[in-house]
Amino acid sequence: AALLTFELESARKTFDLLLSIGAGTGLLYLLRWFWWRVNAWSEISAMASSFLIAVGFFLADKAGIQLPSHLSLVITVLATSAVWIAVTLLSAPTDRGTLVKFYQLVRPAGRGWDSIRAEAGVGPSPDSLPQMWLAWTAGCVFIYSALFGAGSFVYRQMGTGLFCTVLFVGSGVVLYRLMAAMFRGGAGGRRT
Repeated sequence: AALLTFELESARKTFDLLLSIGAGTGLLYLLRWFWWRVNAWSEISAMASSFLIAVGFFLADKAGIQLPSHLSLVITVLATSAVWIAVTLLSAPTDRGTLVKFYQLVRPAGRGWDSIRAEAGVGPSPDSLPQMWLAWTAGCVFIYSALFGAGSFVYRQMGTGLFCTVLFVGSGVVLYRLMAAMFRGGAGGRRT
């Protein structure tokens, strides 16, 4: 990493490289909560392949072979996903006893845990997948609208800044309502 800093020419190139490295693993980090079969080898292969693919695109760019950053990002996600899914299916699954204990403790939602749920002897997750996806989407909108809104105001792009502010407030209201329902134990949320 220290040697790589000498090759980075701008903050944008650095951001693109970091985004590409992280994007390859993003799908895995979400799906591991919805599919019992994801194991440590899945995660290791995703991190390694995402890093190697992203650095490969970075070096190709330095050599004059340029792809638009959004295209290299999509290729990184698809190639990394192909690697970790293959590794997941080819490697040994996590010990059943460990998975059953995990399910009993966490009770993750989704059909990807059906076989483990049957062995665990506890009911299904009280969480609602549609609400979880709504909360995830609202959270992403909340964070990015705050970031892009602040940047827009700094660069005096008032229209974009105001639009992002509306998105920020709207997604904040949605998140607040979902979290309040979760802590009340209603609408699929757990009581705490």
